[in-house]
Amino acid sequence: MVSIGVVAALAASLTGCGEGSGVDADYAKICRDNATQKRLPDDDCNNHGGHAGWYYLPVSSNRSTTVPAVGEKVSGGTSSLPSGKTAKSGISSRGSSVSKGGFGGSGEHGGFGG
Repeated sequence: MVSIGVVAALAASLTGCGEGSGVDADYAKICRDNATQKRLPDDDCNNHGGHAGWYYLPVSSNRSTTVPAVGEKVSGGTSSLPSGKTAKSGISSRGSSVSKGGFGGSGEHGGFGG
């Protein structure tokens, strides 16, 4: 027989990690092709420049922010991080839904999925 405490702990660990979890940041930081407005792998912004640029999607505590997968069109954000705000990088290249708070990492460190 499994105790309720063990089941609750398992449920919390499963829902607190990976896609759909909360982040302790104001924006989700992803790479975007400025010409096509499609998401690119983060390495394109780290290594290449050109049409690739960092793009910041606002993250709210009231509702989830959908972060598109690589190859999908990105809109609803900004190309420059507002002063005094933090950004979470490393969002899954398969896309994700994130909200502020919960079990996520913080600032520019850590990430979700692969």
